Order: sequence, then C-alpha cells, then structure tokens
Amino acid sequence: MSDFFNYILTKFLLFIGFISSKLSIKGRMKLGNKIGDAMRLLGASRRKITKENIYNSFPDMSIDLKENILKDSYRNLAITLVEMLTLKYLSDEDMREYMQYDNIDLLTVPYAKGKGLIMLSGHLGNWEFLAYSAGLFTGISVAIIVQPQKNKYADKIMNEYRTKSGNSVVSMYTAARKIVSVLSSGGALALLADQSATEDKDIFVDFFGRPAATYEAPANLSLKYGSPIVMGFPFRQNDGTYKVILKEVKSDDLHYSKEDIIELTKRHVKILEDMIRDNPGLWAWQHRKWKHQPKTN
Repeated sequence: MSDFFNYILTKFLLFIGFISSKLSIKGRMKLGNKIGDAMRLLGASRRKITKENIYNSFPDMSIDLKENILKDSYRNLAITLVEMLTLKYLSDEDMREYMQYDNIDLLTVPYAKGKGLIMLSGHLGNWEFLAYSAGLFTGISVAIIVQPQKNKYADKIMNEYRTKSGNSVVSMYTAARKIVSVLSSGGALALLADQSATEDKDIFVDFFGRPAATYEAPANLSLKYGSPIVMGFPFRQNDGTYKVILKEVKSDDLHYSKEDIIELTKRHVKILEDMIRDNPGLWAWQHRKWKHQPKTN
C-alpha cells in the first residue's frame, strides 16, 4: 500500500471523526452499524475467517444466531473505530457519560499496594475507550502496549488520541524493557492478549473448545513481579454507552513457576471466554485466533 494512499486514507478517517463528533452517542452507533455492514459485505476473505471462527465456536447454535453474531461483530469493529476517531473532540465529561464503572476500586486498591498492576482485556466492546477511561477515571498513568499500524499517519493520530488523558503507549515490538520498568516501579500496564500468539514461544490453552496459541507474558509478569491482573470488559448498552465489568484474576495461591504460569493463563482465558459468551457479537472474530495448532508426534 503506497505512502500516498495511506495519507489520503488517514485524511478520510479524520473526516469521519469530525462528522462523528457532531453526532450523538446513538448517532455514532448508527453510523458504525452502516460502516460495519459495508465492511462485512466487501471483505470476502476476512468474512470467511470470521464465519469459520464463529461456526466452529458455537457448533450447536442455530445458523440464524451465528449469522447475527457475525453481523454484530463487524458492526462492533466499526462502532469502535468511529468512536475512537471522535476521541479528539470528547471532553472528560463526555467520557464519564460514555463509560460506567461499578467497581473501579478493583483498579485503584491493587494499584495502591505498589506492586504494579496489569490491566488485561481483549478486543471486546470498545477496548480503546476502556484503556483510555481507566487512566482518566483513576488518575493512574497507564502504559498501553499497542501493535503499531502499518499506516504510519493513522498510527501517529491514534497514539495521540490514546495519550490525551496522560496515558502512554509502548510498541509491543520494543516493550520488554519498558514493561519491566513499569511493573518494578509499581506502575500500570494495559494490554490485549486475545490474538494468536507465537506457536513455538508461547503456550496452548483451550479457548471455545479448541487449543489456541496464547501469550504467556501476562501471567509470567504477574507472578514474577507480584503484580495482580485485573480484567476489564466494556459491554455496550442499548443507548450506546458502556458498562464496564472488572474482574481480578485469582493468583494468591500461585508461585513463579512454569506450571503456575500456565494455570494463571488458563484462568484469565476462561474469564475472557465467559465474557465473550455473554455477548459474542461484541468480540472481534475476524482474527485467525486458531491458526496455530499443537504439533503432534
């Protein structure tokens, strides 16, 4: 993809953000629905992957319900994009209207212990608003681990938006030293760990009844530095706002060992799966989560 095309595409995205800023919360949701429907119809190869993932994960579900999940998943991606592009124009008060936390002390209390905090989530609901609002509402400067976009212009804009409230961003490709620095100094990390990991470096954990290559880093870091893992899940409501559910992953019975790293990984993966099952249309099924499988002798 040419540099010129990326530049024009970024200008177009900024235009969508400007238009979106003039809409209500429900208006942005409706705009996202239309864009999501177009994405679903135009992207045949990605739609095939999405369909396979959903059909394999819910073998006993009716075809109509599976197709609804597929449609809703694309709509959620587009709504998240539209809302993220609007972040430049949203005030702190706007974000408080958007995001509702019932138990935000699950972030502030562990953080206050000074052993670091790992905020873990997946591509569910608006994960961008989740990381942004967690830092904004708690006053904690969160280091967000991100995967850089191939479009350097869009990547720069997105990172400017992500850091508007005082958070920082760290590329997942150069994150190791920064992660150690953050946790060893009692800071907070935010990362997503639901995409397919490296088959020869990470571990396989059952996810929707099938083994999936899963990052062991969150559990490894948690047990090594004594940093609790708190998972966040922003569920979109009918009015377009989000209710955030926070869950701390139990780890006080575990130690820093290979076996316990695997056990803690299984625990947070199970929580993620349970949350996705509550509203599967809010998760990004487009990723090739099961592209790697364990090697058999």
